[in-house]
Amino acid sequence: MRLLTYSHCLVLCCYIREVAMLHITARIRLLTTEEGGRTTCVRSGYRPNMRFGDLYTDGALTLLDRQQASPGDECDVRVTFVNPAYVQEHLRVGARFEITEGSRKVGEGTILAIPRTGQNKEGGPEEGKQDVSLALRQAQ
Repeated sequence: MRLLTYSHCLVLCCYIREVAMLHITARIRLLTTEEGGRTTCVRSGYRPNMRFGDLYTDGALTLLDRQQASPGDECDVRVTFVNPAYVQEHLRVGARFEITEGSRKVGEGTILAIPRTGQNKEGGPEEGKQDVSLALRQAQ
């Protein structure tokens, strides 16, 4: 960070590092209260811990097909990982994961899609799916 002074004003210059994030689409099922799950609903912005095998990470959920999900509901979500390199080897279509709050399992999910961020013939974004390692190389 630098401070520059011009005449009577102070200008603050910041160097901003672009953070590579990865979004995946998944179908989740929240456990019922009787199964040991939550007692209240969740909304977009919910940031639980997620367990892929022995790897724990967190991600922000955005509900795609409703405003809120109650215990026992199944719904499609977009999961945003801030540090995709950390979870790269565990992300593949069909991979299963657990949703936890601390040590308590409150849901489970399956990865449905990993969006592509490539270019089409016209130079614009291309829709579809791709290998996670390619998505990460393009994000960096």
